[in-house]
Amino acid sequence: MEDKSGGLLKTPAKEAQDLTVSSKSPYFKSAAARQTSVLLLRNKTTQQHVLVTSLAVRQDTQVIRIISRGGKLHYDESDSCNFDDEAAAIAHLGGTEQHEVIERGCALLGYAPIGLMAFVILATRVRPAATLPGGHLVRLVADSRWLQIPLQEAREQDKGLSPDELERLEMMHKYVLSNAHFYCETVDISRPFPSSSPLDDPSWEFVWNRWLSAALRAVGLPTHCPHLMQGVAESRSLEDCSGQKYTLALLARRSCLHPGMRYIARGLNGLASPGNEIECEQIVWTQPASLEVPLKWSSYTWRRGTVPIWWGVELKSGGVGEATIVIPSATPYRGTRRYFRRLQKRYTPDSRIKADLAQEQAQQPEDSQQQSSEESPRSSTDASLQLPITCINLLRCNMQRQDELMLSEAFHEGTRQVRKGLGPGTPLQIINFDWHGMIRDLKEKETVRCLWEHLRLLLPRSDLSAGTMELTPATATAHASQRCCTKWDDRWHMRWQSQQHGLERYNCADSLDRTNAASYFGAVQVLAEQARRLGIVIEAENALENSAARAAVSKKKKDPGYSLEISSIHRRVKEMMKARTAPEAEASAGRGTSYQPVQESASALPSGWEARTDESSGRTFYMDHNTKKTTWVRPEAKAEPPQTPSQPTSSGRPPQLPQSASEQTLPSGRRVDIKLQTLGRGDAAGSDSEASDTDAPSISGSQHQQKADWGLLGLGVDDVRVRLLPDVVAEQAEMFLINGDMQSNLYTSSRAMHSAILGLLQNEASSMSKAGIGKLQNLSVTVQRRWNNVLADSTRQLIIEMFLGLRLNQHFPSARFPYTEPLPQQDESDTEEEASSPMPKQQAILKQQGVSPQLVSQQVLMQHPGQEPEPEVAASSGRADAAEDDDALMDGVSRQLPGKRIDDYLSMLSTESTSSNNQPDGPGQLNSDMQLEEISLI
Repeated sequence: MEDKSGGLLKTPAKEAQDLTVSSKSPYFKSAAARQTSVLLLRNKTTQQHVLVTSLAVRQDTQVIRIISRGGKLHYDESDSCNFDDEAAAIAHLGGTEQHEVIERGCALLGYAPIGLMAFVILATRVRPAATLPGGHLVRLVADSRWLQIPLQEAREQDKGLSPDELERLEMMHKYVLSNAHFYCETVDISRPFPSSSPLDDPSWEFVWNRWLSAALRAVGLPTHCPHLMQGVAESRSLEDCSGQKYTLALLARRSCLHPGMRYIARGLNGLASPGNEIECEQIVWTQPASLEVPLKWSSYTWRRGTVPIWWGVELKSGGVGEATIVIPSATPYRGTRRYFRRLQKRYTPDSRIKADLAQEQAQQPEDSQQQSSEESPRSSTDASLQLPITCINLLRCNMQRQDELMLSEAFHEGTRQVRKGLGPGTPLQIINFDWHGMIRDLKEKETVRCLWEHLRLLLPRSDLSAGTMELTPATATAHASQRCCTKWDDRWHMRWQSQQHGLERYNCADSLDRTNAASYFGAVQVLAEQARRLGIVIEAENALENSAARAAVSKKKKDPGYSLEISSIHRRVKEMMKARTAPEAEASAGRGTSYQPVQESASALPSGWEARTDESSGRTFYMDHNTKKTTWVRPEAKAEPPQTPSQPTSSGRPPQLPQSASEQTLPSGRRVDIKLQTLGRGDAAGSDSEASDTDAPSISGSQHQQKADWGLLGLGVDDVRVRLLPDVVAEQAEMFLINGDMQSNLYTSSRAMHSAILGLLQNEASSMSKAGIGKLQNLSVTVQRRWNNVLADSTRQLIIEMFLGLRLNQHFPSARFPYTEPLPQQDESDTEEEASSPMPKQQAILKQQGVSPQLVSQQVLMQHPGQEPEPEVAASSGRADAAEDDDALMDGVSRQLPGKRIDDYLSMLSTESTSSNNQPDGPGQLNSDMQLEEISLI
């Protein structure tokens, strides 16, 4: 075939093929007809630049011209802009005789003209991160290039950029795209899986290149710039005990509504969005080889973020000393209701699917089903108001850490006000779970078991989504066959079997270390339930079965199956694991699976029982010669005494307390009252309802049914470790270790601390058991975070704002922007406004200057020119130790942060407030009469 391009097509697009994508199964046949290719050409004579795009979702090729005067794009649907393929398009332009190739990329990530300079951002190398059912490939940006295009003046009065503006323009190139952003060209991944929304209608809360894609949307090409998600996209292809193949994926999307670094973006902003807000999703699906076996899938979504009220910190000693938590005394809860309503609307189950599932479960006749479907839309009750949201508050709740206790109490008060506004019975609750305090007093295993005890009531209530994927019939089918179905793409649709109808949100002060660890242990329980519903066998009933399954899977799985081209965080995790496990691997080389008897007294075990050791794991198991069965759980020689209501059973309920059901002596010697403090249903007065485990609501169904559905929630850490297949637990822990490090790096430029606990469910011989950051390494991470806070946070904040298109008129006052965004389109679930909006004076000023105040954070609003100064007033404060590194490590350093970013931020927090001397103690102020026994530890 003749090359009509004149040789321009000889350079292939670069894509890392480090993740094997099997197309043998019809379920995973690629949804894209080809690989996307983007060429940037320059005319040798006129110096005009042209983009030649061939998208994976289209069959043709487009030619997009960049106008030299002003930088606008030119494209129409005429024959001069659309061609059959790339070769025909290049031949039409003149081939190599007239054009030269500047760069070829795998995707066009954005285009932005700024003054007399335009930027084209191309992904030059991408890495497949996951292949979703239906062959939809999620790609991770591995390498990218920022290409500068000089422009001419569109008007005579246009001037070039000043030296300071040129310096900021060069700083934009330092925005970290590689290994921190992912996208999908064929299906919407900005919403929980599986989303039936079209590609051109994403959830803008999680799209980070919205401003950079405005030029493409303006010329009618909304899908030419894929929607970039910031965060983590990881998947693992695994096998269960029976050899069945399945995939485990983790998607973590960071919200762009409150962007910024750690001490700059905390709490709520004008968009009612908390800082470091992340939507996490764990997806599992099977890999059937043919259409004769249905593809089954399951997904579970949760949130993590900072405390959703208005609060901030004041840094001392130039940013390296103590950090004081500051809560405004006037309106700290403005936006809290709007935030929770946004969550409720986003995660409310599809009403049609919900009705169909209820009808199928009840097996109602056709007439009743039709009547129910017709009556449902006419209901005047907002279904989203009934979506339960549970906030698992990991802040310290003791007098030794008064700052976090103050923030926690303010959080409770804000939620009480939300419940008062929404009415009694609003299913919004908070569970205080002092993560660090529990670990100090009860150690790690008991802390995790206590967390599972709380999740034992929450996870079955929220449930998870599950279903099958089926081919969409070419012809119309009966109405009954389309029930419980939603569109996935043009070829497939999803048949739902259950919908998640609740949300768990984990929070600490920074949404970093504690949040990642706690959400991991919750995800372990979810994974076990997902596998059970999909028929994936990752649990072993006895010790011999567990050991045999582990040996079989380890023998088959020589290659882990994930990326070879990995980011620095991925590589650091794997090298650390390899280095720490090399001695153990050499010591155990050549050792097979055998079992050695253990010397125990005959009276220590019941009659007919024997204790042996599994040499492959070093653990002791017990053989019952009476029933020919084995177990990891040590049998008791004597029968247990009868249980009383104040002494819970051993089936996973809380352990017997030495004094009473509510009083316990902790290992540190302190005697405290342990209370489960929640904001539950039916509290008309809006006050916290306190209940012990004996007062907790019971889960619908029998106890036997609960064990069958969420059977691992009633077990301890050791029992769960021996029940689950070690390879599965190790892969999941590694994904969460990567997720924790990535999210921490994006927020603090450092790794996540306290991540060694992620290896708690690993065997001692496992590489993951020694991975992560432990106590000895926490200090070095602390110093690194403080150092970054002084030197780099202000610069990184500026780079993030410019990438997102925030405050462009301030960063580039002499530049013109041919593509300006209107007020940001709120998410489809974010339509409620509160009675009064915060900071009306600042918003009016910004609107007059053409800047959207809805898109900027608190400190951004304070820094914008033209703002009227506000008097400072007192605010509630306390010493901050939010992330284990707020001690004064470098008190002698007197350097200050550039500018007055933090001072302005704190000034805003106290805007429009009155003197605190004339007001009663607010919810964030501690009562001096408060006793230790009154503080909720759990």
